[in-house]
Amino acid sequence: MIKCKVWENADCGKLNCCYTCDEWDDCDYKCDFFDNRDDTDILKTCTDAEEVGEIVDLTQQVPEVIKAISDICTQKKNIEAQEKEMKQKLQEVMEQFGVKSFKNDVIEVTYVAPTTRISIDSTKLKKELPEVAEKYSKTSNVSASIRIKVK
Repeated sequence: MIKCKVWENADCGKLNCCYTCDEWDDCDYKCDFFDNRDDTDILKTCTDAEEVGEIVDLTQQVPEVIKAISDICTQKKNIEAQEKEMKQKLQEVMEQFGVKSFKNDVIEVTYVAPTTRISIDSTKLKKELPEVAEKYSKTSNVSASIRIKVK
């Protein structure tokens, strides 16, 4: 996010610079600093950024959220490691005794035997038969999200 120097005056309520906003085309609240997105010099006027895409540290704005996400991600990683280990032990016992499935009042488990999967190498297809790849390609909308890496 590029933090705008005038975001406090933004009628839309967002904290990012209008220049990089994904709602630019339909926004009724664009700032008065520039009229089009081709004017990259505007960044020096309305932001502290040197270029589009410069990252702003949000630690001061939402420290409790940053800490909570970090803690949750660490806990999740530990729990997933425990889950993997427990599943492996359970699978070994099921294979040892030939159990295909079982259930009780807490859990239901089904053994899935190894198999093979056929898939298409899209990189190779695009290289060798680009027109076929294009014909059978489809575009899907992907919702906005964030990617988090805990150090």
